[in-house]
Amino acid sequence: RRRVQAQQALMAETNFRRAMENSMLTGMRALDMQGRISYVNPAFCYMTGWTEPELMGRTAPFPYWPEDDVDILSARLEDELSGRSTPGGFEVRVQRRDGTIFDARMYVSPLIDPHQTQTGWMTSMTDITEPKRIREELSASYERFTTVLESLDSAVSVAPLGSDEVLFANKLY
Repeated sequence: RRRVQAQQALMAETNFRRAMENSMLTGMRALDMQGRISYVNPAFCYMTGWTEPELMGRTAPFPYWPEDDVDILSARLEDELSGRSTPGGFEVRVQRRDGTIFDARMYVSPLIDPHQTQTGWMTSMTDITEPKRIREELSASYERFTTVLESLDSAVSVAPLGSDEVLFANKLY
């Protein structure tokens, strides 16, 4: 009876973890110590357009690497496998199976087993195409705003209502 209870508990835990894995929007990829893909979650497959069987066991250059970025991404992978990855993550271009490109932010960390032995590298990937586009639009809008204000023949300042703080002042101010 204990064995049946243990099996049921294990099955419940496995199902819970699988449900979490399938619900994630962040793409996850694991590489073994030789740089072969040993795991991808459904979100990673959805983002890239490649299936799990097509990605498992693959080595660089990976099919989601844009052809123009292979040298850069190979150097980045070498850094990852040597443990020299950036804690704040890094930005890359990723090519979907249909050939479209999107911008992604990737974070890499060592994959440690229960015996505290490193067995590979875990990478999370988030599509940042839309936030990056919005940031670029805001930056361009700010540049247009300051250009207009700087070109005026009058002194101009921008401050929030009821505040003494000046957010912007042109050269004549």
